[in-house]
Amino acid sequence: MAKLHHTEDNLMAFYYKAVDYFEKNKKHVYIALTIIAVAVAGIIFLNNKRKANEEKAAVELSKIQQIYSAGKFQQAINGDSLGLNKGLLALVNDYGSTESGELAKIMLANSYFNLRDFDNAEKYYNDFSGNNILLKVSAEAGEASVKEAREQYGDAAKLFEKAANLDSENPFRDQYLFYAAKNYFRVNEMDKAKKLLEEIKEKYPKSKVLQESEKYRLAIKNQ
Repeated sequence: MAKLHHTEDNLMAFYYKAVDYFEKNKKHVYIALTIIAVAVAGIIFLNNKRKANEEKAAVELSKIQQIYSAGKFQQAINGDSLGLNKGLLALVNDYGSTESGELAKIMLANSYFNLRDFDNAEKYYNDFSGNNILLKVSAEAGEASVKEAREQYGDAAKLFEKAANLDSENPFRDQYLFYAAKNYFRVNEMDKAKKLLEEIKEKYPKSKVLQESEKYRLAIKNQ
């Protein structure tokens, strides 16, 4: 019984201390609660805004997809004169931080690459910051393709190899390994080229690049 009274006394003491603290510091408590409420409201607002932006970006991207797939890259970049679609450049500028906006960056970079505007292609490949691993690989391989087009074969080889190793399940991994090996071959780094060509032979016996890959491997072997 004495123990129960002791516990009750402690609880009462804690209660009065809490009330006293609140009375003395209620201004600060109210400020803290207001800050928390504003922060929560801000998070909800940002999440709703992100969701709305993602939906808008996805709609805009769907308008461009057919034009892009048809190889009409200039129109895909700038949109049409009627304003039916804004184009990839406007989409990236408006919604570049959304997932659809990140996909649009890759499509925009690819469009510039196909128009041989390598500066802008490289810019948007480098600007990619999405979480989708397949798109990360595409951005890396795209930058490698720019280096190769500029005849910077050593840099191209390293980037293609990096793209190949970002995701072991990537369906284009065998091709990126081959492109890396081919560019190592061009800069006379035969050991690196040979290693990648042997990996293709071992891991991808049904690869469509195997036949050409074997030509390079035999050329190195016969040196």
